[in-house]
Amino acid sequence: MSMAEGVIVAKARSMHGEALSEEMYQELLHKKSVAEIAGYLKHETSYAAALKDVRENNIHRGQLESILRQEIFKKTMKLYRYADAAMKPYYRLHMQQIEIDLILSRIRVLISQEYEAAIAEFPIFLKPYTSFDLLRLGNVHSFDELLDVLKHTMYYAILLPYRVKKGEENDIDYTKIETQLQVQHYTHTFQVIDKTLKGKSRKAVKQYFATQIELSNIEKIYRYKKYFNAREDVIRESLVPVHEHLSAAFVEELIAQPNARAFIKLLQSSTYRLGIEDTEKDYVYIEYYTDSFLYALAKKNIYYSLDAPLVYSSYLYTAERELENIINIIEGVRYHVSIEDMQRMLIY
Repeated sequence: MSMAEGVIVAKARSMHGEALSEEMYQELLHKKSVAEIAGYLKHETSYAAALKDVRENNIHRGQLESILRQEIFKKTMKLYRYADAAMKPYYRLHMQQIEIDLILSRIRVLISQEYEAAIAEFPIFLKPYTSFDLLRLGNVHSFDELLDVLKHTMYYAILLPYRVKKGEENDIDYTKIETQLQVQHYTHTFQVIDKTLKGKSRKAVKQYFATQIELSNIEKIYRYKKYFNAREDVIRESLVPVHEHLSAAFVEELIAQPNARAFIKLLQSSTYRLGIEDTEKDYVYIEYYTDSFLYALAKKNIYYSLDAPLVYSSYLYTAERELENIINIIEGVRYHVSIEDMQRMLIY
């Protein structure tokens, strides 16, 4: 292990050690407003420096979320800066996923036409890091404008076949676009892994990403079964074709199940039992179980692996989960969700 790799592992472990504890989450769950949440994060947690200039009584939800997102990104950039030059392409993969999320977010705005609401939550702090003009993306009002912004990026060719005319944004095939962007991202990810990593490191990191993909596929199949009664070919086309713990034949069995309950029962016979105890329930919040599985794996990697790329990617996941936890609490307080219901959504 090189000195740079050792620093990344040590720094990631240190930052993960500053994660919100169970006691901190309990305190946050009992707050009554966004101001109280901001105040607690400012005075009692590792977000103190990020929030030091914030007047908690004047901050609104969007501002708080933006500051927290920026802080998480700053922490990941600290790790990136320690990387050897030859490893930079691997550590930049995280930025590609962020870009895809930004593109998909703008496509959702095109479909919904809720342009004003999107402005307040736009992550301007990412402008120096994106492969396209982020400010132009934030002003896109048609699919052609979106294509123009992405003209000199890898995303242009992916989106071009799904072009619709201005005024026909409701016809955008969001699901297929999302799938194709993810397929391209993971294809590129595995290519970069093969070029930059070797031996056990390459194998471990590939397994980690493959697990992410399979869990995402599980979520998609369940949602299609539960909410849309979709045809098997529609489900199949939405999946990223990667098989680590689930064979292609077993995935076909999952797709063929008549409903969500039968799908869960069959899934319980696989590596991804996911801790779902009651398979007879009419509703399973599948994302909670898939995220919990991946969080446990990522946490294990942080504590026990000496492989810097694996620890880096695992830390990113746990940091993003913490951010989602905080956002869920903010939204729960905003909409007067019970503490018990908010508690059931947290993963830590």
